[in-house]
Amino acid sequence: MALFKNDLFHNESGTRYRLLHVTPETDEAWVINVTDEASWPRRYSYAALLDDMDKQKLALVSSTGHRSVSEYTSAAKARRKNAWKIIEPLLASAAIYDPKLRGPLVSARAEATGASKTTVNKYLRDYWRGGQTQDALLPKFPEIGLNQPQATNARGRRPSDSRYEIYQMHRSVDDKHVIAAVKEHFLDGEVSTLQHAFQEMLKEHYSYQDGNGQSYIKPSGERPSYRQFYTVVKRCFSLETILRGKKGNKDFERDHDQRIGSALYEAIGVGYIYEIDATIADVFLVARDDRSKIIGKPTLYLIYDRYSRLCAGFYVGLEHPGWETAVQAILSLAEDKVALCHKYGVPHDPLDWPADRIFPQKFLGDCGEMISRNSNRICDGMESTISNAPPLSPQNKGTVECGFRLIHASIAPATPGYEPPSNVMRRRGKHYDRDASLTLDEFAAIILRAIISHNRREMKKYALDPRAALRGVSPVPREIWEDNIAYSAGVISRYSEEYLRLQLLPRDKATVTDQGILFNGCFYSCADVEKKGWFVSAANRGRFDVDVSYDRRLVDSIVVHDLRDARKSYSCGLTTTSESYRGYSYAEVKYVQTTIKRILQNGEDNALQEKIDLKKFISDIAQPAHAAMKLATKGRSRSSRKADIAADREAEKRARRQDEPATPTSPQPPAATDRLPNNVVPMPDRSTAPAVAVPQQPAMKSGETQVRPLSIQEKLRLKKQEMLNDITK
Repeated sequence: MALFKNDLFHNESGTRYRLLHVTPETDEAWVINVTDEASWPRRYSYAALLDDMDKQKLALVSSTGHRSVSEYTSAAKARRKNAWKIIEPLLASAAIYDPKLRGPLVSARAEATGASKTTVNKYLRDYWRGGQTQDALLPKFPEIGLNQPQATNARGRRPSDSRYEIYQMHRSVDDKHVIAAVKEHFLDGEVSTLQHAFQEMLKEHYSYQDGNGQSYIKPSGERPSYRQFYTVVKRCFSLETILRGKKGNKDFERDHDQRIGSALYEAIGVGYIYEIDATIADVFLVARDDRSKIIGKPTLYLIYDRYSRLCAGFYVGLEHPGWETAVQAILSLAEDKVALCHKYGVPHDPLDWPADRIFPQKFLGDCGEMISRNSNRICDGMESTISNAPPLSPQNKGTVECGFRLIHASIAPATPGYEPPSNVMRRRGKHYDRDASLTLDEFAAIILRAIISHNRREMKKYALDPRAALRGVSPVPREIWEDNIAYSAGVISRYSEEYLRLQLLPRDKATVTDQGILFNGCFYSCADVEKKGWFVSAANRGRFDVDVSYDRRLVDSIVVHDLRDARKSYSCGLTTTSESYRGYSYAEVKYVQTTIKRILQNGEDNALQEKIDLKKFISDIAQPAHAAMKLATKGRSRSSRKADIAADREAEKRARRQDEPATPTSPQPPAATDRLPNNVVPMPDRSTAPAVAVPQQPAMKSGETQVRPLSIQEKLRLKKQEMLNDITK
């Protein structure tokens, strides 16, 4: 193995050497020990060096250690130039390597340049040890201070009045105290400060107690100053470490982290990644039927294609963000755009909707609605995947997040009731809600037109693909989509709105009864289901369950899936039993039914008391009547009571006709009993009493007095009189 000029090699002990000069004719080689900073070149046999290389006693060092000139400042380069001017004449001859000739040459050059011999020797050593290039003469500014001693060695600015000596910091002790205080008392939240950590460090490690046990901080000169404390903090803690400790990892990555890369990350082409998210729009709305009533701010869902920045779907509603609301935004991907534009009075242009009915390979959302179990239906039936960004990481779905800002910025100047986000938490902020005048449909029309405008607008900072730029494609969302769709046509799918609706709506079990299909407290039916005889079967053979798809926001209809054919489904509406719930949501129905149940529970005690009072009232009438019946039928058989039933019934009717006339009768003169007190019940006048057929009584025995039995009316009057007179029988 050959050795060449400037080659580095080391021996078995690890000492490094550099080959400075070779004279093959004389078998002479000059070598310098790089490991020893005070060494000078020494003469070796070139053949002996090569022999040691072959015997592996010496080995080449792969790294040459050359440095780049661009790393150094202009001051360093000026020093390099000056040093090179001093030693350049000496290097013209190989005599400089010889120690006998080197001394006079260095002395002469030092006298000629005005530099000291020590300086000239230093430059020569640096030149030889550094690879015999001009860069070897560069001063090592970056290495200054790296090999400091453990103590600060009496450094620091003294106070002007010299009232104390500078405290000398020791890395083994003082730095540990500073690091521990910062970690414990500064990086524990946003409230704590460096001054607080400094004070806690002094209290824990630089204080003493007097004879009374009182703690005092050591005086200046016997403890680190705040400037020394802060110097250690800057040296031992990076800005990222401090921000992560103060803000937390999530807030740091969202607000303070570096922004390396592009939003096109992972987006191979159009239709690969759709970003979906929701926000509360910054506009106050009014009720449709009464514009004097403010209904608050709506929920806005947007779906953006990451590659082209095309807004492919949206939804505006009053529901809170959730899976059911996200379904409406996803359904808008396949919604009839002609009908949509006609509904809101916006001119329709097919070029504005190049992504109509196209589904992506991946939906990217946050850990909200897209993490719902129901969202798995996207993966099961539509060959798409769902990815959720980590919580508090809007930068991972920056396309849709910027879309919200751009939409709001475009509509803010001309939209009444718009409230800037800065005004929400502002003290004594302006009342923008007083200007609210738009209904939900009118605001949806504005959002639709803003989306169309965005899809037509040129994006100045968009990183247009070079191939697309050479084809003359403008950085307009709809043009980027049209140009790139040819490369993505084989990996994206197209679905109809009907299929999407059945696939995305949540499913559950409903019960078929003889009154209809019972689901969440409501009954449903339709002609197709009635023809299949489900309700008759439920009435005679028992209830059974079926699968239904439903919209939690509205109970008006459900989709019932056929039991035997999964491809068939029926749209069923409310029956007359549940018609009163039309226009309600299932949550509202549940609340109403819970309220009714609570009302019934509250009335159970009253109902029970009424039952008991009724039974007592019946008993008060039945017991005397039963006793009177026993007395009247004493000695008679049971069958004899019905022997003259026709005559007895006719007599009772004649008596009732007198007591309950259908027409007014002539007034009777007031009886003498009318002048009696209110608490006295008049006895009936026997002369005017109707004739009643009295059953034949058995013959009286001697000594008995004949007693006519009292009628029921008479007994009731006597009972009432007894109660009024507080007579207890």
